[in-house]
Amino acid sequence: MSSLFPHLFEPITLGARTIRNRIVSSGHDTVLNDHGAIGDDLVAYHEARAQGGCGLIVLQVSGVHETARYTNHVLMATDDSSIPGYRAVAEAVHRHGATIFAQLFHPGREVMDGERGMAPRAVAPSDTPQERFKVVPEALSTEVIKEIIAGYASAAKRITDAGIDGVEIVASHGYLPIQFFNPRVNTRTDEYGGSPASRRRFLAEVVAGVRAAVGPDVVVGLRISGEEKTEDGLVATEILDLIEHLDSLECLDYFSITAGDSSTLQGAVHIVPSMQIDPAYAASLSEQVKKITDKPVMVAGRINQPHEAEKPSPRAAPTWRS
Repeated sequence: MSSLFPHLFEPITLGARTIRNRIVSSGHDTVLNDHGAIGDDLVAYHEARAQGGCGLIVLQVSGVHETARYTNHVLMATDDSSIPGYRAVAEAVHRHGATIFAQLFHPGREVMDGERGMAPRAVAPSDTPQERFKVVPEALSTEVIKEIIAGYASAAKRITDAGIDGVEIVASHGYLPIQFFNPRVNTRTDEYGGSPASRRRFLAEVVAGVRAAVGPDVVVGLRISGEEKTEDGLVATEILDLIEHLDSLECLDYFSITAGDSSTLQGAVHIVPSMQIDPAYAASLSEQVKKITDKPVMVAGRINQPHEAEKPSPRAAPTWRS
């Protein structure tokens, strides 16, 4: 198989970790959690992918603060009761030679479920409404913003102390970190809003805090939509400016590029793109990112066949660029 797809099966180094090949099971929901924790079903699900030869497995999102409960089945990494689950899935994946990362997550205004049948309650940089789930969020206080930033760092430390090899900060699909950066969503006038530098502050502090918490030997990556593809969404030039700034902080080991935004039906189709969308269509976005960073760049979006991943053209890129 490796002779048919030499690039796809080539190892790649991310920070202090070498991945055995460039096949990635990117972060996706499974609805297999056990009351907000990793249980036997989720461990078995990912162990099967490791046993099948996947190089890197990225777990579904893990909430970093109590306000991050965007569904009634989200994993939470807010206290030490979550550690046994992360340890179990890490040991299962490592048994078969694969690497495993966890996603650090806060949805901001992108909340799907309320508690006990109540309307969803969401927090965000501002009270800008959300179309898809009909949510009007509460604007975050500076005090709670600081709590959430600290939550990313403490969750990262907890997860990686349990044996997970790295963490991926989720700033894709219109979730909280990118809500702070979008001037059409963030109308604050304090230190976390207004100028581009202030709108970048939340994500920059999250990235720096996570790196400080886990140290130099743990992989830290960023998942971000190369373009949000929706009305009032961020376009490629805005995203590239943000990536260039974050890259200069020297805290990240890789970038994971996708497309879309959760807040509208127009943007949400890119979360799990259908057969109506061209294979490997997001590769052109990752190509642009690769021009401004020397870090490895991952891309996800309708790369369903190994021959698509092997192609070097902008229409179909390898899973990883290095």
